[in-house]
Amino acid sequence: MSNQIIVYPEISKTLITNPGIGFIAAPGLMGELDTVEDNKGNEVHKYKFTKDSKTWNHPDSKVYYCGVRWKDMEPVKGQYRWEILEEKLDYAKSLGCTAVVRCSPYALSEEEDIPDWYRREYQEEPEFPFWRVDPVTTPYVKYWSAFIREFAGHFDGHPVISSVDMAIVGAWGEGGGTEFIEEDAIRQITDVYIDNFKITPLQALLHDPKSLRIIRERNETVGFRVDCLGDMGGFHGDEWSHMLDFYPQNIQNFNMGNAWKRAPVVFEACWHMNDWYQQGWDIDYIIDESLKWHISSYNSKGTTVPYEWKDSVKRWLMRMGYRFEIRKFTYESKVKKGQKLPVGILAANVGVAPIYQSYPLVIRLRNNNVIYSFKLQEDIRGWLPDMDILCKEEIKLPKNLPSGEYIIEVGIETGIKEIGNIKLAITKEEDGYYPMGIISIE
Repeated sequence: MSNQIIVYPEISKTLITNPGIGFIAAPGLMGELDTVEDNKGNEVHKYKFTKDSKTWNHPDSKVYYCGVRWKDMEPVKGQYRWEILEEKLDYAKSLGCTAVVRCSPYALSEEEDIPDWYRREYQEEPEFPFWRVDPVTTPYVKYWSAFIREFAGHFDGHPVISSVDMAIVGAWGEGGGTEFIEEDAIRQITDVYIDNFKITPLQALLHDPKSLRIIRERNETVGFRVDCLGDMGGFHGDEWSHMLDFYPQNIQNFNMGNAWKRAPVVFEACWHMNDWYQQGWDIDYIIDESLKWHISSYNSKGTTVPYEWKDSVKRWLMRMGYRFEIRKFTYESKVKKGQKLPVGILAANVGVAPIYQSYPLVIRLRNNNVIYSFKLQEDIRGWLPDMDILCKEEIKLPKNLPSGEYIIEVGIETGIKEIGNIKLAITKEEDGYYPMGIISIE
């Protein structure tokens, strides 16, 4: 006679926050604020997305952006100050966030120049507007590749880093002027990222077809990032826009349409959402396009979301990234210690992207005295959207497991206390785990 118990968890329709996905956190809109201002400094109506939100006029988040500069990280040639990024990652963790990280070679101002030791070697600045140093006539490729190799050696697999931007050349490493660089030079930089970041996912800027082609030749796990989401004609009016004329075509032209299956798709706002609103652009069109492109996270630059768009943004957040439901859970109600406990999980990812970290799926047996945890073999990175996910495993119970009744529960552990477990889109959460029923150990 079978002792199988079948549980159909109640699906939750509320907003949840999870590591690596959603809006990039906005610390400036958190806490006790007397007033809230938009990006132009105008006071706006205060509101929250949920009753217990920590953030005003902006969704709560569990992903943060950490940007650092080469000149700060390598102030002396071959000597590195990794603590600069570690401090930023510690801050992200204190917010309960993982982090998207970018090391920039330089930017446009003198304060954001190449490292001082490099500038002393090559004082002349090129006329090309997005370069502060010529990557063709100086050892830029050699120096930057050496830095990336050391950077990856220190930070690949860091538990707080959800993904890393592939900065190549130009201001902020966004690819300005790659058309003037030999392919072998670009390949040297992209190879050093791909060869040394073996655990942490990478994303490349979509704007540069030359480097993307070189990256694709490696057939490795690289997603993409774009930095002008929302532009519906802010540069050239009706003649051209990122949303209508660049992203839809070039995701396909650059053969990046399936990149999301293995690495993140990360978006940044063009200007700010308040500017979109004032221009009268269609927020639902922008949202639907980004979901079609399998967005995982969105950088709103820490500014307010227009109140009139609150419901649309809620709809966005319900599908952005991954969102895991457990539709059915089965287990044996009575099992003897030392024997195997069969469990079955029927799950669904109702988001638009997978999870990219190999967090363990865990079954726990808990009573008032002890907790026993069992990590399943299932790799949740394969939980893609729009598919039935069936996980069946047998758990070997230890012979010294005390007899009695236990609560059997399921969870996905990040292993980081401040970040906590992955939230599932089902009800009855208890400290990051979800009770499924009672089991008797005999």
